[in-house]
Amino acid sequence: VIGSMKAWTIIDRLARITVPVLLLSGRYDEATPEVVQPFMDHISGAEWVIFEASSHMPHVEERELCMKTVNDFLGRAIP
Repeated sequence: VIGSMKAWTIIDRLARITVPVLLLSGRYDEATPEVVQPFMDHISGAEWVIFEASSHMPHVEERELCMKTVNDFLGRAIP
């Protein structure tokens, strides 16, 4: 990220999120665990799934597993 977006952050506002959150990332994602971890740390009750055979697009690269993961999450989040 360059320019004016480089210093932009939303981390200080994440605690305001009060709905169920599912974070998805791939083992080979450019959004490394160091990038995603602050979201886990600041969103109460968030869940995080790392897809072992994916980069930034697990919904394409591991479609069946990703769709099952999202479906299972929604089943828990929306009883």
